[in-house]
Amino acid sequence: MRTSIFLTVLLCGCSSISTIDQGNSNTVLQPTDVTAFEKDTIPQVWSGHKLLDVSEETCARKAADILRALGFDEVVTNGTYVYGNYVSNRAAIKCIPLDGKVFVYAIVAGSDVEIVERLRNEIVWKL
Repeated sequence: MRTSIFLTVLLCGCSSISTIDQGNSNTVLQPTDVTAFEKDTIPQVWSGHKLLDVSEETCARKAADILRALGFDEVVTNGTYVYGNYVSNRAAIKCIPLDGKVFVYAIVAGSDVEIVERLRNEIVWKL
């Protein structure tokens, strides 16, 4: 029910008419036809965290290695932030310095709760 209300508010907020002034010409954008859709499944988001005795860089390298070992593709490292895709799931891992250690936060999102939970568990166990 909450998801339906959120989508309704989001879609209504996105359907306003805007005017863009580009020098001498005024272009009026028409509202886009936004079709509400319902998914058969509710998106799942699972997370976990650990405190590690390694550097941020070592944590990020280990996170990327873990995602690749689990079969994630399109693994990207941006500083100490690592993310990748596994079929229709997405994982993100962030390494943050904290009192001489590294706090690592992992999150996995997808549509199948069992797969999302398994991926989250595997990532956190291997950290």
